[in-house]
Amino acid sequence: MNAQLCNHQAAADHLTIPANTLQHWRTTGAQQIPFIKVGRRVMYRISDLDNWLKEHTYKHTGEYNQPN
Repeated sequence: MNAQLCNHQAAADHLTIPANTLQHWRTTGAQQIPFIKVGRRVMYRISDLDNWLKEHTYKHTGEYNQPN
């Protein structure tokens, strides 16, 4: 498996959100973004972040409330 990994800050930068928001989402389960624990470190696959962004891309606001 040749997955590019990034740390917590780089993942937040990739999603263009504050790192604290990403941490909140991870610890509360508010958003289901896959992550990997490597020892004490939290890592994210770039492909998982891109998939999450794709799943949360809408053409109009009416799509937002529809279940996937």
